[in-house]
Amino acid sequence: MDKRSFILGMVTAFCECVAGGCKDLALSPPLTHTDYEMVAEEAEQIIEKHGLLHAHEENPELPEDRRFEWILIASREETIRKYRELRAMGYAPSQSLKPFSELLSYNAEKSVSTGYDAYRAYFG
Repeated sequence: MDKRSFILGMVTAFCECVAGGCKDLALSPPLTHTDYEMVAEEAEQIIEKHGLLHAHEENPELPEDRRFEWILIASREETIRKYRELRAMGYAPSQSLKPFSELLSYNAEKSVSTGYDAYRAYFG
């Protein structure tokens, strides 16, 4: 599988999970700037097709050779706002996901069977 297909497959799986209610927020896989540019338009179309919201974020606090970008995927603007509030407080996913755990955690009780289940089985 090529990199583009892999990234878009992951975005689709995360969309299914968020749309299915098992997560409030998902972050795309970490992307180089080149990878982000390669998939951004198509990824946004996938996200919008699922009726979800998206935002783009970079990691300016990291040294240039270690920076990456990702796409936030959420069903509600409030979730993206909460994420950005944590970022404004100085928290960064690249340092620790713990401050973001409420937003990013998997809720099996709310979950519906989606492609995300295959992702969790493979990487979990």
